[in-house]
Amino acid sequence: MQDFSGRVAVVTGGGSGIGLGTAEALLAEGARVALLGHDAKQIAAAVEKLSERYPDRVWGCDGDVRSLAKLEAAIQDVMRRVGRVDHLVCAAGIQVPGTAVSASEADWLRVIDTNLSGAFRTCKAVLPAIIAGGGGSIVLVSSIQALRGKPNGVAYVAAKGGLNAMTRAMALDHAKDNIRINVVCPGVVDTPMLREAASRVVTPETSSDVLVRRWASAQPLAAAVAKPCGPEDVAQMILFLLSSRAAYVTGSEFVVDGGLGAKLAL
Repeated sequence: MQDFSGRVAVVTGGGSGIGLGTAEALLAEGARVALLGHDAKQIAAAVEKLSERYPDRVWGCDGDVRSLAKLEAAIQDVMRRVGRVDHLVCAAGIQVPGTAVSASEADWLRVIDTNLSGAFRTCKAVLPAIIAGGGGSIVLVSSIQALRGKPNGVAYVAAKGGLNAMTRAMALDHAKDNIRINVVCPGVVDTPMLREAASRVVTPETSSDVLVRRWASAQPLAAAVAKPCGPEDVAQMILFLLSSRAAYVTGSEFVVDGGLGAKLAL
């Protein structure tokens, strides 16, 4: 277990999925957590849920990753409240299907703007606060698709590949500031995003639940673990990378996919 007592973490995409799972794991280890997101109702619901177990240690901010001004205002609010930021988790993201032919330019720009440029804006807004505090750690949430590719997902795959490359560049830039920056690449994770993807391809004979179980079963560990990978499973890797136990780890990619990327497709 990691001890985050007295530490302050900012989590984008904190209203659901891996962001929410990571926020809950950080709170369980003693951290104070600011949840950032563009959906005010979703963030408020997440804060209400988490506050039942962790009162006075979690709050929400209007942190739309598509707006640098909103992100900077959110971090100013965090600094006014608690005076520091030690950790950042960039988990905000969207997925829009399409190939280079079928995807519209608007779809491409929306995915890149949220998943890649959004992480850049968030780091730009948060890094000065972490530097001022003497250092800390950052984890970007990418995808196994950054490493292996996937049909009909050109914008998403490109954005996630960019996150991995950006992680390496930022890790080199900010090692001198005592800031470690790593990227996590989950496989099939049972999140609202995955459920939404399933809903787009359901048939009268195949429900979203069936599809999610089928996709999850492609991961070699799934049968032994007897459940799909959940946000809480990815959160544990993120917490390790944020913690002092990973004190000499930076600029690296960590896969959480139950062995999915280890096997041949044939």
